[in-house]
Amino acid sequence: MCSDNTQKKKLYAAGGKNIHYPAQTNHDTCFIPESVRQYAGAPLYIIVAHWCLQQQGWVQRGQISEAFHITARRASYLISYLRNKASRVICVCRYQTLFNKARRYEIYIIRILENPVPTRQERGAAPPLTKYRVGNGDKTQANELWNRLCSNRHAGKILKKED
Repeated sequence: MCSDNTQKKKLYAAGGKNIHYPAQTNHDTCFIPESVRQYAGAPLYIIVAHWCLQQQGWVQRGQISEAFHITARRASYLISYLRNKASRVICVCRYQTLFNKARRYEIYIIRILENPVPTRQERGAAPPLTKYRVGNGDKTQANELWNRLCSNRHAGKILKKED
């Protein structure tokens, strides 16, 4: 049995920079419009954000679906990700309520922040961890108490007296 997804992958197999191959194996490939091919190595949501920014207006899922040759559902997921999760994308959203009370979101990209360069943070020297020390008690007192408890069958009474 051959699904439509494998047919798409076969059609795009000959593509070069105009095809986006996702890092996740459960995602399908998609077409990259010529205007945003310079971002081909970036994640798909960043490529879509750059394309939306070039549109200079409100973008719906149908437009993204048509431009990137993806399903409307996947385009809707991308809009949702841009709205809620993407920290590098500054955008404004609005929605239209349809006759069946479903909401169709539109997105307007204001700005896309550059990919931050990861900086190495120096950690302070952590004190060595020991497994046998608990609390702030003195080691000699703890050893003495333990030895008394182990050697005496009336250990419970000793503990009650010391309290």
